[in-house]
Amino acid sequence: SNVGTTMATNSSSSGGAPAKKGASSAAALLSAAAQLANPSFALAARSAAAAAAGAAGAKASQKNDSAPKAKGRVPEISPLIKKAAALSKPKNPTGTTRDAKGGGGAAAAAAKQTSGSQPSRKRARVSTGGGVVGTAKKETVHTSEDSKKSDGNALRPFAPLPFYGDHKRAISSLSFAPPSALGRNSGGNSLNANNNKTAGPVLCASASADGSAKVWDITQHLLDATTNGGSSGSRDKKDLNEPPSSSSSSSSASKKKKQQQIAAITSSTGTNHPASFFASVATRLDPKLSLFGHNRGINDVTWSPTGSYLATASDDKTLRLWSAETGDAYVEFRGHTNFVFSCRFNPQSNLLVSGSFDETVKLWDVRCGECVATLPAHSNPVTGVDFNRDGTCIVSGSYDGLVRIWDTATGECLKTVYAEGNPPVGGVRFSPNGKFVLSGTLDSKLRLYEVSGRYGGDGGGTTFGNSNGIHHRGGLHGQYRPNLRGGKCAKTYAGHDNTKFCAFATFLTANPRRQCVVSGSEDGNVYLYDLQSRLVKQTLEGHHDAVLAVDAHDSLELIGSGGMANDKLVRFWAPV
Repeated sequence: SNVGTTMATNSSSSGGAPAKKGASSAAALLSAAAQLANPSFALAARSAAAAAAGAAGAKASQKNDSAPKAKGRVPEISPLIKKAAALSKPKNPTGTTRDAKGGGGAAAAAAKQTSGSQPSRKRARVSTGGGVVGTAKKETVHTSEDSKKSDGNALRPFAPLPFYGDHKRAISSLSFAPPSALGRNSGGNSLNANNNKTAGPVLCASASADGSAKVWDITQHLLDATTNGGSSGSRDKKDLNEPPSSSSSSSSASKKKKQQQIAAITSSTGTNHPASFFASVATRLDPKLSLFGHNRGINDVTWSPTGSYLATASDDKTLRLWSAETGDAYVEFRGHTNFVFSCRFNPQSNLLVSGSFDETVKLWDVRCGECVATLPAHSNPVTGVDFNRDGTCIVSGSYDGLVRIWDTATGECLKTVYAEGNPPVGGVRFSPNGKFVLSGTLDSKLRLYEVSGRYGGDGGGTTFGNSNGIHHRGGLHGQYRPNLRGGKCAKTYAGHDNTKFCAFATFLTANPRRQCVVSGSEDGNVYLYDLQSRLVKQTLEGHHDAVLAVDAHDSLELIGSGGMANDKLVRFWAPV
């Protein structure tokens, strides 16, 4: 306090405004010193500074405004003024509070250093691991919101749907109607790729060893299961006080029943419930069409790309063409000398290819039922055939372990690939883009072969060439077709069980965020492999015997599967 009085007296003796300025500077210095000193000293210093400032102000007011100014003392006091102002300016109220609560001088100094500039709070949080509690809590909430948003966009897993179809014997094949068929016989209800209403039905055909093929219209059942009854049971706020109508009550009851069914089916998945359990909980479908005409079991069923026809391949050595509208049999294809195991339409729906246990591949004219070409394709039963996306090539697979690609127009073998160890091939399929062939072999593996070719001449689609490198004009569109390229195994998928039977495999590509290879398995499950990583994304459990028949819808996230003799059910799976 003596220091404060002395400084104030010396400053006032110079007279005038400088004396007032010096006094206020001294007060600022003392105030700053008080903040850095102990509390008792700070109290005395503040009292002395106040008294000195008052005395200096009184003397200065008595002076004339024209009095000479003490210029010599300003340069000496100016640095002190700046320093005092910097020291006396409060910086961190939080730090001061911590110090008052017993944080100590070191804690207060640390608080002041940390709060020197506002942007450094984020940098300090990063470097120190988030020491500011309030900020860390805010970050945690923000992260939680982000995760909720992420979860909202997360893909829902496939679940068993609470309805099914059945046959008297094992299910041998399944096939969904193509998207081009979704505009016919809509009945006002259907689904699009997001499982929302649109025009057209959702149809699935199944074939069985009992010699029959059936068509299932699952449109309304799928809507009920995936939308929990849709919006028909919703009520406006103004109607909440009114009793629900009978239609609303029935809709609510229907939703509740569906939810109970799904819960019961899901909870039973993977348990030892008998095969009859699912049938007792789920809804049994009535077929839209039942196709009878073969006198032995049916091995394969397929839709024409237009959705107008169905074709079946049977152990009675024949194929049949059926109306998808009425179920009438149109054409019978005769010519194979052994079981007919596989069949597919070309994209134009005017040709049908078949593979048989007589080791041949045959091409048929759909309009008249005549065989237009026979390919001595393999040295063992032919187990799978398929057209590429433009119909210019055919792929065939056989028990001889070979996968071969053929020119549709000339019948020439363009490429032959096989796996190490030459395991029997149980099925083949072109990828949707026509650049790859998926082959299922009886060593419990799926292999994806790259067979893409270069575009040539005036061709407008994926083209392939012959093994001799000879450029020729041919095919359905008359392209110049350069030498076939590729043929190496691009990916291998393993995890399912397939060593005895010919199990189907297909591509699930309706959702770009979930592109999979879907495979049946002899352990009674359906396996979903990530197309790129080759990892098992999900295993669909529920069948009580080997699953050989699987298919995926082209434009919906929808899978169908069929079990063998101890199961005999056609089941459906979708994200719900």
